[in-house]
Amino acid sequence: MKIIVAGGGLVGGQVARALIASNNQVMVVESDRETAASLAAAGLEVVTGNASVATSLEAAGALRADVLVACTERDEENLVISIMAKRHLEIPRVIARINDDANRWLFDAFWGVDAAISSAGALVALIEQTSD
Repeated sequence: MKIIVAGGGLVGGQVARALIASNNQVMVVESDRETAASLAAAGLEVVTGNASVATSLEAAGALRADVLVACTERDEENLVISIMAKRHLEIPRVIARINDDANRWLFDAFWGVDAAISSAGALVALIEQTSD
């Protein structure tokens, strides 16, 4: 699969490496030049740019992508990336990271999100599941 990971921070970098290990074609879009250079030095393909801007995603191959993962550290940015990826760039599958679980209600099809994940929410659900 051709996958774009928007946001190359700690989580985005880990996601990109795991997807590459599963034989996917992965392109990371990262706005911070130092982080982008570090990812590239580690062997990842990187476009330095703002993933909230369509031209940055297009430079990363969005018009041919199967999946986009909006994985920045800001929920509002992940929502903007998601809706642009789904509605403007017509990427078939959009997955978004939720940083603040209180914002979970926003991450739905209206915003272009096919699936959303919150680390805190997943941990709480797992804890609640084991306490039954």
